[in-house]
Amino acid sequence: MVKMKFYIKLKQRFYLDFYFWPIFSILLTILILPFLTGLYPMVRFTEEQITINVYPDHVIVKGLYVYKNPFPFPVVQGFSIPFSVDQDHPDPIHISVRTLSPEKKFIPIRYILGKHRFDLHFQSKEKVLVHVQYSQHTSVMNARYLLTTTKPWRRPLIKGTYRLFTENVKIIDSNYLLKPDKTKIFSFERKNFMPNYDWEFSWEILKS
Repeated sequence: MVKMKFYIKLKQRFYLDFYFWPIFSILLTILILPFLTGLYPMVRFTEEQITINVYPDHVIVKGLYVYKNPFPFPVVQGFSIPFSVDQDHPDPIHISVRTLSPEKKFIPIRYILGKHRFDLHFQSKEKVLVHVQYSQHTSVMNARYLLTTTKPWRRPLIKGTYRLFTENVKIIDSNYLLKPDKTKIFSFERKNFMPNYDWEFSWEILKS
């Protein structure tokens, strides 16, 4: 009788272990995956500075982004890099990601589910400055920088600064009002910024 009870308990323990760990692993994956893929933000996106060099047939985009971990413990946040792509604006090339602080290092990029993705590790209350750069060709002398991707972060940017550097071209239109900083530099700036539309601008080649 004692052996029978022991056998039953052992069998119950076996089934508990057999089913518990796979189910636990699945639930843990479901909980963590949105953060690792960037679908749900754990850290906060607070500032950005975008510099775009405009050439006759392409643009080079350089973005500085500030992210902060608000929690008193380390976290890992997944990110995806959004691009505006159509028949006149093909997939960007020469894509790179690196952190500038608290340490300088290049971050590996993975192409998963049609998007370029990367992960960042944050220490407790840590602020990280990220530099993203890419080049995109265009056949129609206009471009779009995606600003509305700020919305999934659920908080407005504390500050956003946006600049165009012209290279043998003249800016002829922008849906955000630009002010000339110098002869070849145009910019706009926003505070407490939750964009309702993306930044679109166009240019023409300077005549000799």
